[in-house]
Amino acid sequence: MNNDRYIITLNRVDLLTLSGIITSAMAVQSTLNGHFHLATGLLFIAMLGDALDGILARRLGLERNFGRYLDGFMDVLIYLVSPALILHQSGFNDFWSAFVLLMTGCGIIRLAVFNDIGNISESNGLAYLGMPVFWSIFMLAGYLLLLEAGLSRTLLNTAMAITLLAFSHAMLVKRPFFKFKKLLHILLITIGGATLFFGLHIIGGNHA
Repeated sequence: MNNDRYIITLNRVDLLTLSGIITSAMAVQSTLNGHFHLATGLLFIAMLGDALDGILARRLGLERNFGRYLDGFMDVLIYLVSPALILHQSGFNDFWSAFVLLMTGCGIIRLAVFNDIGNISESNGLAYLGMPVFWSIFMLAGYLLLLEAGLSRTLLNTAMAITLLAFSHAMLVKRPFFKFKKLLHILLITIGGATLFFGLHIIGGNHA
């Protein structure tokens, strides 16, 4: 439906996409307060919204270029800016910040390409061209869990730097990457991750 007053008319899927602003803002605030587990749990919730908007858009026939662009902007906030802040505040900073900047730059390039071409088709269905940016949440989660377990900071930061180097390269490689398609798998990953990190926050592991 055209709107003569506003530049765009948002549909229900767009509103779901924009919910990432709320969860990401809460994650940023939690990070600044030193609650890294709470912040990561909120990013898993943001990931759930990000996953559901594409599924709903396809099922409801609401796919459009605007939605893909909007999703890309939200992905920068959810999967690049917020994890970068959590990593920095939790001790992956100073010299190590260069690896976070590399990840952020490569991720933005990856998302710009996605905005241009969208998903690609493979024999087993839709796939991504280049490693998707949402894997940053899993890497952040692993970092915080190993930090909580007491792994040496130097060893952990070195491993994370290598991981981010590989991730940055993989985001730009011209090859298909797996796309989660089953709703059950998406729910298990996102709600499971959120539950784990909310639990760590509640039992007292608030400061990594």
